[in-house]
This record gives sequence, C-alpha cells and structure tokens, in this order.
Amino acid sequence: MLITTLYALALPGYWLFDDWPNLVGLNQVDGVLSSLRFITSGEAGPLGRPLALATFALQAEAWDDHPEAMLRVNFAIHFLAVVAVFFLAAGLSRIRLPDDARKAWWIGAAVALVWGFAPFLATTHLMIIQRMTSLSGLFLFAGLAMFVWAHMIRGQRLRHLTLVAGLGLGTLLATLSKESGALLPLLALVVLLLWIPREMWLKEPMGRWLIALLVLLPSVLLGLYLANGFVETLYRGDYGARREFTPWERLLTQPVIVMDYLKNLLFPRAIAATPFMDQIPHSEGWLKPPATLLAWMFWGALAALAIALRKPALWLLFGLSFFLVGHVLESTHIGLELYFAHRNYVPAFGVFFGLVFFAMTVSPPHFRLASTVVFAYILLTGLVLFQVTSYWNDEPRTAELWVDYNPHTVRGAQLLAWQYQSMGRFVAARQTLERAADAQPRIALLQIQRTDNCVDNIERFPDLLEEVLANLENLALYNPIAAIELRRFSEREDPSPLCPPRDHETLIRMAGALLDNPVYARQDFARSQLHLATAFSLVHLNEDLRAVAYFQKSLRLHPDLEVAFRALSLQANLGDYDGAFAFLNELNEHVPNDPLRHMLWQTRLDDFREILQKSREIDEGNLLNETPANSRI
Repeated sequence: MLITTLYALALPGYWLFDDWPNLVGLNQVDGVLSSLRFITSGEAGPLGRPLALATFALQAEAWDDHPEAMLRVNFAIHFLAVVAVFFLAAGLSRIRLPDDARKAWWIGAAVALVWGFAPFLATTHLMIIQRMTSLSGLFLFAGLAMFVWAHMIRGQRLRHLTLVAGLGLGTLLATLSKESGALLPLLALVVLLLWIPREMWLKEPMGRWLIALLVLLPSVLLGLYLANGFVETLYRGDYGARREFTPWERLLTQPVIVMDYLKNLLFPRAIAATPFMDQIPHSEGWLKPPATLLAWMFWGALAALAIALRKPALWLLFGLSFFLVGHVLESTHIGLELYFAHRNYVPAFGVFFGLVFFAMTVSPPHFRLASTVVFAYILLTGLVLFQVTSYWNDEPRTAELWVDYNPHTVRGAQLLAWQYQSMGRFVAARQTLERAADAQPRIALLQIQRTDNCVDNIERFPDLLEEVLANLENLALYNPIAAIELRRFSEREDPSPLCPPRDHETLIRMAGALLDNPVYARQDFARSQLHLATAFSLVHLNEDLRAVAYFQKSLRLHPDLEVAFRALSLQANLGDYDGAFAFLNELNEHVPNDPLRHMLWQTRLDDFREILQKSREIDEGNLLNETPANSRI
C-alpha cells in the first residue's frame, strides 16, 4: 500500500498529449451501445486495445474534468501488478532455492518493492492513457507467475489448468490491452530455457502439448512476424513521411536508447521520469554520434560476459535476456517513436530480479551486507519516487525542468506554453512556441499553434499567417495530430480568443494549405479531418449547404457515426431529405465487417433513418397536431 500512497501524492494530475486523441470518444459514451462503439473504435495499435478501452469506458463520466478518478484506477492496476511481480519473483526463486522457501519469499518481496517503486517507470501510471501498458503488464506478469508456479504443482489437472489460464488467457488479455502483451509466450520461453532446470520440465504428454501449443507455437509465430516485418521494413528503406529517421537509423539508435533506459532504471533520478522524450536526435552512422558504436560494443560485451558466466552467474544471463526480449517489439525495427520510459514496464523486471537474486543469494559472510544494500536501494527508489509524485502537480516548474532536460521536445514546449498561457504570461507562451517551431520547422502542429496567440503582436499576424500557410503546403513530415488540432479549433465558436484575426475563414485556409500538401493529401485520415475542420468552420459561418458537402467528403474517407449524424441533421434542417436518405443509403456500404461493430453501426443507422423519417413527416405537416411544424433534428 505504500506504493499507492506515494503515487496518490500526484493527484489530481492532468491530461497529457496522447490522452486526447485516444479518449476524446468518451464524450459520446452514455450507454451500453455507445460504450461498445468506443471500445471497438481504438486506433492506438493494430488490435485496437479493446480491453484497455473498456476500462476507460467504465469511467466515461470522469472525462475530461476528473483526471484524478482515472489516475486512481491506474494506481490500483499498478498495485495488482506489484502483487503479480511478487509471486513471479518468489516462484522463480523457489525453483532455484527449493530448500529455502523463506528466502524465496523475501526475494519476491524485495523485487516487487524495487520494481514497484522504480521512478523511471512512474510515467506508466501518471500518464493516464498508459493504463494500456500497465494493464497489459498486469496480465503478462500474472500469466508468467502462473506458468512458473505450474512447474511446482503436483496435481496434473490443476497444473494443466494453471498453464491454460496463465499462458492462454493471460496472453489473450495482455494482448487485447496492448500488443506488447503478445510477448508473454516468448518471455515464458526465456524462463523455461534459462531458468527452470530440465529435471523440472513437464514430462507428461498433456503438459508437453500445452507447452508446445501455448509457448513454442506463439513464440515461433511472433518470431516469424518480426522477421518478416524486419525484412520488409529494411527493403522499403523508410517509414514514409511519419518519421524523420530511416529503419536503419532506428536500429542504430535503439542500443543507445536501451542503454539509457538501463542507466535510468539502475540509477534513479526524478528528472528522468519525464513524459517528454520526443524528437531526440537519432544516430546517422556508427560514429554519428560516437555513443552509437559505444552502445553496440557495450551490449555485445555484456551479452558475451553473461554467456561466459552462465554457470556461476545464471542470474545475469537470465536478467539480461528477459530485459532485451522484453524490448524486442518496441525497440527494434517497428517505426514507433524512439524513446518512451513506459516501454520498460515489463523488461525492467529482468534487471531488478537478476540483481536482487544475486544480492540475496551471496555467500553467508556477505549476506547481511548485501541485504542491507538491497534495503537501502529500496529506500532510495522510494525517496526518488516521492520527489516525482509530490512535484508532479507543479506543472509550470516541472514543464520548465522537462524542457531543460530534453531541449528537443515539442510536446514539452507545448505544455510549457499552455502553462504560461494559463498564468497570463501570453508573451512567454508565444515565444516558447516560436522557439520550438524554429528548432523543429517540419512539425505542422507547431506551425498551426503559432497562430493561436498574437497578444502584443497582432500587427504581425498577416505576415505570420502567410509564412505559416507556405510552410503547411510544403512540410515533408506527416503528423495526423495537426489535422486533428485544426478540427478541434474549428468546432469552437471562437477558435482563437488570444488572436481574433485567426477566425474560421483563416482555419479554412490552413486546412486548404495542408490539403494542398502532397504528404497530407495521400493520407485518408488526415484529409478526412481537414474536411471536417472546413465543415465545422462553414457551420459557424452559416454556410450549411457547403458544410454538408465537406461533411460527406470526410465521411467517405473515414466513416464516423457522430459526424454522419451531424451531416444528416444539417441536410434535414435544410429540407434536403432526399439527399439525406440517399447519403444514409451510401453509409450502409461502410458498415464494418466484424460482427460486433457491424451490429452497432447497423443499429445506429437504423436509428438515423427513423429520426429522419419522423422529421420529414413533421416538416410535411403530417404530425402537426402532435408536434410544432418547425421541429427538426
């Protein structure tokens, strides 16, 4: 409970960058059907992460005024994960210390505390959307713990049920929370090959079949998937306009980053618990920078040492293998951002377990000293975590520190500018964004945000706007958030209180500039959002007929039921029922194929059809005795 108490110091907390695009759909959650629509609408990963989204749907009333409610659930999930880590570490220790159960439980407790307190992992819980990571980690650790303890269960039936629950159900739940949960079978294979003695391997046919089906087969399939993706990515040679680095440069850079992860895990500092490590420079060659070659040499030497010492120091090989395999999805060739601390939530277990096991299994003359060192380290991590959480809500100060720690960060600069703005320091806010835009001129979102604040600088706005429009037309780096932000601004009646000249007509011009940019014009989602930005702005300009056309353009690119209802409502209010019904029929062609989403879409479209029909009857005077004639949607 001490862990959750320390994390509670960070309440009430606040929303951060990835929360908005992933959770804004909670605005429409008001019942079972709308909850199911939200749960099945995820786009954060290939599988949509529906289980994690389901936990957010249960807290829809907390969006977006009560981040503390969601943070409390995050902290509870972490507490449960600490319990799972305790049983996993204790089980692994029991396997290697069969005659000293007491010490095994103490090792489990020490590992759980070190891992649970680890300050570098704090953003996994303090960033609300990263519940996806911690929930996946909870199921993964629980599944691994059941896998380990199954090897010590005597009854075959219970052992087999434990394996099925841990590896089968655990993998399913972990993966539906976040795709990295698919690593559970591969990590179980690491445990089996490197830690569990052969004499403890399951001998009965059913046990072997379960290991083959739930460990070996998924590991082979995952390996083939990664290998195929690796070859395809290197053959393609780039990540398109989404990333400023190539696959080869990402592969060169990751050993440097993973080495930094290891340093921050072992030597905790409060400043390293930052959400803002975006835009850090990538490696361009073995000596650009020289740290690239040094990092590759470090990992090669450490791997060679671990293999050479595998008999007297198996903890080193096991801990290192668990750590590196835990990074195989997010820290290799897949075109994700380069650096996120929460990617260590599962891999960090290998580091902490290996070191704690070593310290608490040293020779008896050194045991007291080693135990004291472990206890002191736990206190140190708890103290640093206290620093992180107790200062978390001092947003202006922490934002300044985070920008100083990573001067390349765009998101950090945006948070700092927002903090300055909320304090009335409008000039400082504008200058912060200007500096960020100068440092990162290819970021479209920064270009748009430059026009949101012209306090004490309004006379320069016409020149600034022309500069921004020219930049938007020619940017070579794609970021969908820029289009989403334009849509968000356009939905407001007053799109820019701090810069009156940036009105809805100006937003239409910026949307048009991005649509003229080939990088954005090739992306259906971005075009859809930009058409929406134009449509909403036209509504505010009382040009409903033109707005309907843009709503429909958006829907043809990226179908969305809420947008569809808005477009159909406008058409009905314009009296164009024939056009509304025709477009409703067209929307039937976009009904998703999977059964659940198909049912939800079809139900909602049928509701639209009924509403339209009633509205038409009212307008035509068929229900004049029941409802005023001017009633519309």
